Amino acid sequence: MRLTSQSKVMENRKNKSLSEIGNRIPFTVPENYFVEFASNFESQISIKSVPIIRLLRPWLYLAAMFLGVLLMSRVGFVIYENNKITNAENYELYVMSQVNDTEILDYYLAENESKN
Repeated sequence: MRLTSQSKVMENRKNKSLSEIGNRIPFTVPENYFVEFASNFESQISIKSVPIIRLLRPWLYLAAMFLGVLLMSRVGFVIYENNKITNAENYELYVMSQVNDTEILDYYLAENESKN
């Protein structure tokens, strides 16, 4: 039932011609529209209070990001320094393993003799 009533309404709308409408303007403006427009417009766009946290949120995200990058670089630097010290110790142990005890004693004795 409903479909048929809608289709009849559509048929009535389709069959209207310009001569039937005439020169009348089909659109109307509400009464006092232009007089009240400015006040209605101002009331619709009035400044609304925004919570401080909402204004600061992007800056807090930015600060957290920089803090994270700084912390990660610090951790990377500490790891690098620890590896550097470990590598130096390993090098000393390697050099010492290549030299026997008698050569070390000869080196120290030659150094003592040159000082005296």
